[in-house]
Amino acid sequence: MTTKVLSFAVLGALALALSGCGDANPQAKFDPASGKHPANWLPTGHSVAAEEDISGCAECHGEDLRGGGIAKKSCMNDPVSGTGCHAGSATSVHPVLWGQVAYVMHPGYVQANGSASCAVAECHGTDLLGGASAPSCGINCHGGGTAAAPQIHAWGGASATTSADITGHIQWMANPFTHVNGHFNYASCRNEFCHGANLQGVWLSGPACTKCHNSGAPAE
Repeated sequence: MTTKVLSFAVLGALALALSGCGDANPQAKFDPASGKHPANWLPTGHSVAAEEDISGCAECHGEDLRGGGIAKKSCMNDPVSGTGCHAGSATSVHPVLWGQVAYVMHPGYVQANGSASCAVAECHGTDLLGGASAPSCGINCHGGGTAAAPQIHAWGGASATTSADITGHIQWMANPFTHVNGHFNYASCRNEFCHGANLQGVWLSGPACTKCHNSGAPAE
């Protein structure tokens, strides 16, 4: 009789624990049968739930969200294995110190840790060409090189001389492949991380085109 009572007590405690994992946060949808969140949970679903009550994630993912709770699944990123998502904090996907200048800070991180933590479906995509929550590294910023060894422009590179870099720039602009209606298309240059939306330059990134072209960038 004592054994049966003890068994029922253990089962009851387990049931409460499992139900608690789904009920701690009313926004955190959880399927007790599969023991997982629904397939469309990442990235949008969990963001809404975390903004509603991030403390409700602790029971399943641990007080520090590093996998110490019921789920044994960390929310924080492991740069070696590429598992997890948040490299900064519970509310910051990138390292906190990156702030609003990820375009400046990320090269050092990738050189030290590789791109495994970036190349996940929920972030920049397994091929780094865009994922569920982050843009393509190639189309949006890195126009040359490969995913493993990207470079910003399709010419030159880190070891190129200034003269070679300028020559490559001129040849690229003259290539009909880059033209629209007979003129160079600035779509890949004109953004907030490279040369700016109006080609007037971006702090610690691409210079203003007028630094070389005194009368403004060539017509497009």
